[in-house]
Amino acid sequence: MAQAKRTRKKGVLCVIPARYGSTRLPGKPLMMFKNLPLVMWCYKRAAQSGAFDMVCVATDDRRVHETVRKFGGEAVLTSPRHASGTDRVNEVAKKFDFPYVVNLQGDEPLISRALITQFVRKLTLLDDNSLLTCVSYATIEGRDDPNVVKAVLNRMDEALYFSRAPIPFDRDGGGKTIFAHWGVYGFTAQSLARFCSFPRGELEKREKLEQLRALENGMRIVCLTTRERCGGIDTPQDAEAFRKSVEG
Repeated sequence: MAQAKRTRKKGVLCVIPARYGSTRLPGKPLMMFKNLPLVMWCYKRAAQSGAFDMVCVATDDRRVHETVRKFGGEAVLTSPRHASGTDRVNEVAKKFDFPYVVNLQGDEPLISRALITQFVRKLTLLDDNSLLTCVSYATIEGRDDPNVVKAVLNRMDEALYFSRAPIPFDRDGGGKTIFAHWGVYGFTAQSLARFCSFPRGELEKREKLEQLRALENGMRIVCLTTRERCGGIDTPQDAEAFRKSVEG
């Protein structure tokens, strides 16, 4: 049975894209930590923040869909042909028609409720050619780690570029701040549709960073800076560190 479209004149939808076939960590959304799958750690953080009018998981895998439903969450099955998580989010956003949409990555289980609330408050100030994301201060170890995405900002806290390389290059060794990117994005419904209307960019394909598609097409990326440590789980080492932090 087709799902009826739900129209909202105001409010914020949170969509958590969850792909089972992760190349670096296969089956990542269903990895269990303290008897709860990883994707539900993120789901519960979002739901408990109170910042969203609706939270749901977007996945093309029935195992993920069924698991989320089993643990009391809402999930939507999407097309398996999407090139990125944001394209998957856009499919779900069209079903529910909220004016603001947050793409919260399913491997960011440590994002705080306070940061989510601050992020959503800033999101409602965006125009339809902009998106919002989050950066923190990179650790010394993270500077050379390609799994830690670096960001360069202008003086208005807008992104100039994102890379897996340690940018900007510090020629004189002055030790200036390097920013690390968090896997969370905020859009108006129109800016999300605009982003997804563009073909994948050359920089996006080379760096494997979907946010570069926006910069390649002249969209503005506003960055919220936080002192919280990025808690993305991209490698077996990240998963083990998270396991130790929650299981002791």
